Amino acid sequence: MIYNIFSPSKELDDIVKQYIVITSLKGIETLLFLPNGCNFMLFNRGFDGYTEIYNEDKKFPIPKNYSISIKNNKIKKFVLSSKDSASDIKFPLILAELTPIGFYKLFNTNASVLKEGYLEIEISVIENYFKELYTHSSINDEIEYLNSALDRLQSAQGNKHMCIQDVIDMIIHKYHFEVSVKTLLEEFNCSRSKLEREFKKIIGLTPKNFIYISKFCNTVLSYIEDDCGFKELEYLYSDYSHMNSVFKKFFGANPSVVFDDVTNQKIQIYQMQRNELKSS
Repeated sequence: MIYNIFSPSKELDDIVKQYIVITSLKGIETLLFLPNGCNFMLFNRGFDGYTEIYNEDKKFPIPKNYSISIKNNKIKKFVLSSKDSASDIKFPLILAELTPIGFYKLFNTNASVLKEGYLEIEISVIENYFKELYTHSSINDEIEYLNSALDRLQSAQGNKHMCIQDVIDMIIHKYHFEVSVKTLLEEFNCSRSKLEREFKKIIGLTPKNFIYISKFCNTVLSYIEDDCGFKELEYLYSDYSHMNSVFKKFFGANPSVVFDDVTNQKIQIYQMQRNELKSS
């Protein structure tokens, strides 16, 4: 898959991680998306396919209309229903990678619904916010249009700064994903039931699951992209055998096999693609 990445406007920092503008689906069958608490808003215009859970026989059809992608704790990949259909797709295709809280802040809807599959965006929302997408003369204009549309959509929900944003900030920047739920409860003087309820509603994952998959994603990137040895990893597991078992759970293979597969281009990892971030 060939694509460029564009940064969102500052007003969308809490909602959109980045925009992905796809110009070719070549190699899409080798591209894996690690779980990290994020998911995508797809502005589909001809992609006939599905999301497949890596190493599992689970498939989730991608709606032909605009939609929000599935969110769970699995490695995923996009698959074309038919290779012949690639020639029918109009390019570019635009996706917005949402932050962990992005879906909730845009739609004020319990994020747990995304565990079951893709969620089509209602026609009324498309008409009010996205009906002029793919009508502009340049990609920069398309991104500017999306910035404005998503900012208006989030403003319509009235969701201001939420406490869960502070929790996520602390997990990432203070603890670097090395934190227990018990410690978070003490930090925020919060009950376990309330914290879990808020995480499931706003992120669609439990706090324990969010920490677990985020730590895994960052470990993979450090191990493969930065060529770190086990003892050099910032996101340490208790020992190498522990890290081994986590890799096998997600990839069905130990870290060295995954490293070789990436090196030999048998698989690509979306989070590892070093595209220069472009401003619209």
